Amino acid sequence: MDGIIQSLGVIFGFSGLAVLVIGAVLGIIIGALPGLGPSIGLSLLIPFTYSMSPELSMLLMISLYTSAEYGGSISAILLSTPGTAAAAATAIDGYAMAQKGRANEAISISLTASTVGGVLGGLALLLLAMPLAKLALQFGPAGYFAVGLFGLTSVAALSGGSLVKGLLGATMGLAMATVGIDPIAGTPRFTFGYFELYEGVPFLAALIGLFAVSEAIALAEKRVRRFDMDNSKVGHVFMSWPLLNETWRSMMSGSVIGTLLGILPGVGGNIACWVARDYARARDKKPQDFGKGAVNGIAAPEAANNATVGGALVPMMSLGVPGSPTTAIMMGALIMHGLHPGPQLFTEQPTLVYSILFGVIVAALIQYLVGSLFLPLMARVVLLPTGVIAAGIMAFAVLGSFAIRNLMFDVWLALGFGVVGYVMKKLSFPVAPVVLAMVLGYLIESNYRTALVSSQGSYMIFLTDPISVLFLILSVVSIFVPIRRAFRTQRPNRAAAA
Repeated sequence: MDGIIQSLGVIFGFSGLAVLVIGAVLGIIIGALPGLGPSIGLSLLIPFTYSMSPELSMLLMISLYTSAEYGGSISAILLSTPGTAAAAATAIDGYAMAQKGRANEAISISLTASTVGGVLGGLALLLLAMPLAKLALQFGPAGYFAVGLFGLTSVAALSGGSLVKGLLGATMGLAMATVGIDPIAGTPRFTFGYFELYEGVPFLAALIGLFAVSEAIALAEKRVRRFDMDNSKVGHVFMSWPLLNETWRSMMSGSVIGTLLGILPGVGGNIACWVARDYARARDKKPQDFGKGAVNGIAAPEAANNATVGGALVPMMSLGVPGSPTTAIMMGALIMHGLHPGPQLFTEQPTLVYSILFGVIVAALIQYLVGSLFLPLMARVVLLPTGVIAAGIMAFAVLGSFAIRNLMFDVWLALGFGVVGYVMKKLSFPVAPVVLAMVLGYLIESNYRTALVSSQGSYMIFLTDPISVLFLILSVVSIFVPIRRAFRTQRPNRAAAA
């Protein structure tokens, strides 16, 4: 109970409310800029949260994460250019409404649905995280190894569409996770004589490079562009009761779908938005209106992609396994503060835990207030040329990578990872498995080796532990399903070619 009271004091104190508002403003702006998103926003933000308390830094990141998921719908509706991948489904009906002069209505639906999804996703996190954490306390080293492996294989199999590329990315991340001091022997390995690598590959530098620097290079490569919003002027957005009465069912169904899919590692809003839209279309009285400006075609996917925020935090908080690349970044930020997400965090840091659990709900409400009052001003950022955006990202990337350890080594490392990330984008390699593997590498390796030490080198420990067996089976299934899907897709094509 003391943890709950203290966490509410943090959230509703001046500093707590200030960081929530700042996070909401930054999140909406970052989400609205095409090509950016919560992952890039958080990777640039982390260096500036290092001097803050863990509670305030997590509130700031949660607020930015939630608001960026909503912000992607602004450019999707106004420009038919989704600011985030999770807003792709919104662009279809949102832009159609904007072309009819109903941009304000479309944005009001998006904002309300995102708030509903965020609140319901937060409630699910509040109800599910603690029971799962109590269950996770029963896990042994073999069980934790299998859980980490399942999280890794799920993301590798589901991101980017290519299983081979996903697994190669995960392998690259695991290789980088082995750099530094051996967790069992205590000796340095793969440091190549650089003392800067004794603590491992700097996660922040890798993160900034793979997400922010690579995106800055990609944006700089494009021609300077300008958009016209003359037919889609944005004013203050408040949803009318008739619209709410027409869309609330889609908001609820989208929230449930987003929460459930968000809990599954590697799924996230990119998939949840399309599943929610298809479900809403199947249940709509006028499915033929979808694609032509259907209000439920905006409400369902927007509720879903914001509900995935709370859903993705469930496995991170309870098991120490991030449910999305963005929660992997948040997990990395906690590790930078000397904290390791998982069941022990609930007993060791109750104030922090409840600040996160309640913070997701409050952040969604703050997002609604900020979006309603300041959206006309913030919506103008979509007019910024790509060159200006790229320069701003690169400046913050260099500053952020230097800020933590005050070493130019980290800056050069971030720039190097930026080139690697840019090449990966050109070759359609997913970045998410690399980041997840870097975060989960320590969990997987340390528990794997601890389990073998406790069993005197016998691998049967992984087959006699029921939790380990369950998650090992799920790991195999997560790899087998995409292979089977790809085989079934290619078989008709081969038959047609023959």
